[in-house]
Amino acid sequence: MGKSRKSSGKNRISKSSKTRAADPRKRSLIIFVASFLGILLIGAILYPYFSISMAEELRGFMAITASICGGILDIFYGEVNVSDRYLNLMGFSVEIIEECTGIFEMLIFLAALLSYPATWKSKGIGFLLGIPALYLFNVTRIVFLTVIGVYHRDLFDFMHLYFWQATLILMITTVWVLWILMVVSREKKPSTLLS
Repeated sequence: MGKSRKSSGKNRISKSSKTRAADPRKRSLIIFVASFLGILLIGAILYPYFSISMAEELRGFMAITASICGGILDIFYGEVNVSDRYLNLMGFSVEIIEECTGIFEMLIFLAALLSYPATWKSKGIGFLLGIPALYLFNVTRIVFLTVIGVYHRDLFDFMHLYFWQATLILMITTVWVLWILMVVSREKKPSTLLS
């Protein structure tokens, strides 16, 4: 019986040490989630003021996005007209609005990037590589949707409202995880949050 008491005492010690060892990860995860949600909340509060004060710049960004998409479509189809934020391919027109620029996806990515425990250098690399990647993906999405609208008008709403929205979430997550795996994991003291 003496042995069973000793072994149960050892079990209690090993369980409590395991619990203590898991605490830093758990704490890091809680801090990450709280920071991420906090940054998103601040962004949601500040964005309307930003969009009003920078309305002209946002319209310019929409026009540039329409122009880039029109240029890509023109390579393949040649029957593209771009006027400000409007894009017309073979009689099918789309308007590039704020939501079409990828700004919201970039803000979500930035919140995840800033919240993750990594060096500022790694975060800078994530910003410099991740933001253009998300923008290019968004341009691809608009080009694809425009072509769908020309040839399969009946699928346009489904592809626009459901398929590509889910794909955007997947793209944000993919770019963020790739940043962690390819940049953050190479730091001298990599984060243990997702390991």
